[in-house]
Amino acid sequence: METLKSILQEIWNQLKPPQAFSWQTSILLSVFSWCLSFLTETEVVEEFLAWMGWFFLTFGIAWGLWNTKLNIFGWHIRPSPWIAGAMVCLLLFRGAEENEALPFPLALTIWPLVSAAIAILPRLFPYFSFKLPDPPLRQELMILFLVSLLMSCWFRFHFLVQDWIAEYPTILADDFSKSGFIIRFDMNEVPSEPAGIEHLDALNERLETELEGQPWQVAERWLIERDDNIQEFENSSRFNPNGRQEDLFWRFQSQVPPQQSRTDEYTLNLRAVWNGPSSRPGGYFLERSCVVRQAADQGVDPQTALASPITFLECDPTDKTKRWISPPPTTTNTTGGVG
Repeated sequence: METLKSILQEIWNQLKPPQAFSWQTSILLSVFSWCLSFLTETEVVEEFLAWMGWFFLTFGIAWGLWNTKLNIFGWHIRPSPWIAGAMVCLLLFRGAEENEALPFPLALTIWPLVSAAIAILPRLFPYFSFKLPDPPLRQELMILFLVSLLMSCWFRFHFLVQDWIAEYPTILADDFSKSGFIIRFDMNEVPSEPAGIEHLDALNERLETELEGQPWQVAERWLIERDDNIQEFENSSRFNPNGRQEDLFWRFQSQVPPQQSRTDEYTLNLRAVWNGPSSRPGGYFLERSCVVRQAADQGVDPQTALASPITFLECDPTDKTKRWISPPPTTTNTTGGVG
């Protein structure tokens, strides 16, 4: 009991205001406001008192640490503006999950600028009157502002890259060896696969549904009209409500190499062409080869099986090797593509 009493007495000695206008008074006002917010039953008044408690706490901490300096690698840094700026951003971020307040990425992005404003404004407006600082102090404030601006830009760029990766996961499958700002730390990590492999799997399933076991005439008609059929698949995958933004950059093509003499078997090459952001201009494509051949229907009379053959489809796994597309010569109104 005596130990607890001595601890409370020491806390009171630290927080006891030496005068009415002091940082200790601001801390005590924050505690008082929070106590009142817990006791009130009106939601609006409770929210207002909670905000005032957070405001007094931020103001008191910033004031109490104002003259404190930290020596970090020869740089003398005042922690007060940075702590106060973080608390202001937390106050703005408070309740973001419920009432769409300032989202966390934006709160972290503006934190350096808010901290710089807290450090600069009291020196420009001491006692609520404008005063131009001395040249050494002006230089220090300008460096502080530029460093804060650079930090905000890097934070924003970080969240921008994360948004890109979420909407365009195929970017992770590219080569970052020549990138000036993205570095892979885990070199043993298996790289992500392009989403084109998934699209080619879906196209393969559609081919099996439309051709496997169908009369041979249906397969020949499909191969003749393959461009329209591929375009239909492309549109259906692109406008899928559950699709990703990167689906807009995938194009699909098909190719049937010339046959020598056989008319009962065709090779069908399916291509998923990536026209989105990549480490090389022109993009690349992934390819999957399928064999479409006619076969005798085992479920009918052997005498009539050869007269009415059915379609047999066999596809190899998608070749994961990227085939890079050389960009076309720079001319007016010319777009790239697979030759």
